Amino acid sequence: MGLKGKLSKAKMGTNMPVDAPAYANAPFHFKGSRFLRFDYETNADTAAELIPEQLQLPDPPTAFLLINDYPWSTFGPYKEAILGVNVLFGSQPLHYLSHLMLDSSCPILGGREIYGVPKKMGIVELVQHEDVMAGYVERPKGIRICSGVLRPEQPLDSPAAGTALNACTLRVIPSPEKDKVHSLVELIQEDMILRSGEVWSGPGNCHFAGTSVLDPWHNLPVAKMISATYMVCDWTLSPGKILATL
Repeated sequence: MGLKGKLSKAKMGTNMPVDAPAYANAPFHFKGSRFLRFDYETNADTAAELIPEQLQLPDPPTAFLLINDYPWSTFGPYKEAILGVNVLFGSQPLHYLSHLMLDSSCPILGGREIYGVPKKMGIVELVQHEDVMAGYVERPKGIRICSGVLRPEQPLDSPAAGTALNACTLRVIPSPEKDKVHSLVELIQEDMILRSGEVWSGPGNCHFAGTSVLDPWHNLPVAKMISATYMVCDWTLSPGKILATL
């Protein structure tokens, strides 16, 4: 008779492969991160198509695009773009993350497996030309999905240490069984906790190209720009919390 396996659940790592996990455990830490953020009013009907039934849009519906550069993190350095909608879970305001694009596999694994963050691999760039900052997203290279420009002019009050930006995502685990679509569907909250930072505002706007039905970021179109800001900060991504099992 062969030798019985010795790998118990208690011995397994928190992610795969369980004997050599692909990434560290939460919380995840970031230093010197750069954020271009664009807030705008969007179309209610198309925004409602993107969010689970447990969430509600405020009136007017608002969305956001972030194009970010993380020069140091416990995932390693990478760039990331985030598209999302501002929502309510009951009376709690949250940032619902609908699409993300980034250029490194490690944070894709961690973000998708732990929190259900809908990440794909693509091209993300944050650049500066004279007094103008800009960012853009492509997938594949040369197929522009969105872009944004900003001229930072005025400093804003720095957020206090410990300020939390509350986000939520939909974690979907597909089923390996025939005639069963999902093994698990959960609505999860994850919080970005600021440790230090500075924020600048100025004239700017974002634009969606509408060139890809495979990455339909244009389904959150810009109806009216609200603000464009640039932030440099250190922050921590906290462990998540399950809000609902669908």
